Amino acid sequence: MLLRALFMDIADLPVTMVSGDVPRVEPHTAATAVRRLMRSTGARVVAVVSRDRLQGVIYRSTILALSSAKAEATAKDIMEDPPFTLTPSMKVGDAVDLMFRYDEWYGFIVDEGMRYVGVLGLENIIEVTLREHAEDLARNKVEDIMTKDVVKVTPDDPLSRIWNLMRDTRYAGFPVVDEKGRLVGIITQYDLIKKGYSRIELESESGPRRGPKVREAMTTGVISVYPWTTVKDLAQNMISRGYGRFPVVNSPSERILVGIVDREDVVRFIVGRR
Repeated sequence: MLLRALFMDIADLPVTMVSGDVPRVEPHTAATAVRRLMRSTGARVVAVVSRDRLQGVIYRSTILALSSAKAEATAKDIMEDPPFTLTPSMKVGDAVDLMFRYDEWYGFIVDEGMRYVGVLGLENIIEVTLREHAEDLARNKVEDIMTKDVVKVTPDDPLSRIWNLMRDTRYAGFPVVDEKGRLVGIITQYDLIKKGYSRIELESESGPRRGPKVREAMTTGVISVYPWTTVKDLAQNMISRGYGRFPVVNSPSERILVGIVDREDVVRFIVGRR
């Protein structure tokens, strides 16, 4: 059962009734301090705000691309304009349409004077749907919404290849499997930031010193879900743990990777856009 009809009561709300927030920095904040902030908070994006006005945004991918030559860079030097903004009176349904169109997990809310109001994230949509329609989510399974054609990597892949994959696909993480297709970990942008990697595309894959491998940065003991896991349980895990994606495995014992499911999959299901 799709939740489009049930979502309509949420879709008609103004975004400010559903929105959240992300960490903020001033334009003069050092890029190194932004990196530390992302590492400590797990933030995927940071708002650059001055005198209550949104100046730009900084993504994890931007921080990871910084070279040592830009060690003295500030937030102003590396921030980007958001691809779109939301107004406080915009309806949630219209905002979600924009987020899908631009393939963004966050929409920044500003008033007519570009004063920063807040952020609508996909997790906010999931959280309010859990609150209002949990039992409807419980009637559906992960296998109904997961992506089956998974981009996966191995522990011996060089991190430079993973970084290129992240840039080419705009995926922020990949499951890691062994030679039998069993899930052994996950590698995400946050893992790279947490371990202190930067400018990974310049790491050598050949020569006297090979670059680091996935096994050196990946998270092991990764939490996964199963095809029969309910969308309700999946959504609760996403909200309580702050995770953006979960690998899907065939069973607790074999742990063969059979899919992946992320926040966008859940929200597309909620609004009937699969």
